[in-house]
Amino acid sequence: MIVYLDTNYPKNLVEALRLLHDLQEPREYEIIRTQDIRKADIQNSVIFLFDRSKKGIEIVTDKHFESGYRVFAFKTNSTNGINLFRLTLMTLRLWPKVLDTINEEKNPFVYTFTYNGHRLTKVK
Repeated sequence: MIVYLDTNYPKNLVEALRLLHDLQEPREYEIIRTQDIRKADIQNSVIFLFDRSKKGIEIVTDKHFESGYRVFAFKTNSTNGINLFRLTLMTLRLWPKVLDTINEEKNPFVYTFTYNGHRLTKVK
């Protein structure tokens, strides 16, 4: 499984997730921080995006869903900067739920999460 994290996600978070999954035998997840997504294996890909819409989801998030991707979107409507420390802690706190969701749902979906970091909300 390839997990793509948008370049808005902190480089150190991606590195921490890589290090965690390096401990896994056999290795099930490849963690990549990029905006260039390989279109070859949509069924085996998960994407983490930022979503700044006030209501619903952004067009970019919806287009990834319509293309067949499984999407996790960090909802923020803040025009201020992102608190990378809080974002990292929240993502790590939700990571076990993210992995369970990836393993349970094989069809495209959109889940959102916020700084609150206690739950994933299914949008589509």
